[in-house]
Amino acid sequence: MQTNSLPRSFTVVFGGVCFFLSALLMIVSLFGPPLAGDIAFLDWVLERPGYTLFFTYMVLGFSLFNVPALLGATHLVKGRGEKLIYFGSITALIGNFFFTILVTEALIQRGMATLEREPMVALLQWIFETPVYIVPHMLFFLLFYVGLLLLTIGLFRARVASKWLIVAGVVQLFAGFLEFGPAQAYVQSAVTLALFGGIGWVLIRKPEEGDTMVTVQKSI
Repeated sequence: MQTNSLPRSFTVVFGGVCFFLSALLMIVSLFGPPLAGDIAFLDWVLERPGYTLFFTYMVLGFSLFNVPALLGATHLVKGRGEKLIYFGSITALIGNFFFTILVTEALIQRGMATLEREPMVALLQWIFETPVYIVPHMLFFLLFYVGLLLLTIGLFRARVASKWLIVAGVVQLFAGFLEFGPAQAYVQSAVTLALFGGIGWVLIRKPEEGDTMVTVQKSI
């Protein structure tokens, strides 16, 4: 067993970069076709299969970048606000797991959409109305965005972020329940950039300096 060490500042800065990448991928996906939850998804797949696959992978990339982003946030501070940052990040990570389930379902449904339309419509309508879809969707939404809100509060308590980042977290939480019509994608893009970009900037701008190291164990 060989032990290598990475500076805590590297872990934090890398997490900050991943927050920006997550925001970018989410914003791109907001202007694409519906991921799932809508029968119109079938029409998009049949008419533009490559187009829908591209945006599905954009959303998958969002969920993957969230992992190092949130883990990086847990290494930002020691002391004041640390527990809240840690708890919020872990809660958001659990929510992100359920989002990955939804993306996997969308990839499966994308393959099914090329079969006969009528039975597929009936099957997807049943899926979208049952706990198979509803429960992971609600758990993702509540755990992920509540976790991010707790993270912003922890950053504020640690005195490394302003209260406006908390406001962005609250707005992001409620934006999912509101309908803005044609402006929906633009509103959610602005809020996503404010929240994810704000957290990412805090991590990049103020990494933990000093001799503290993040230990990585590697088997030989």
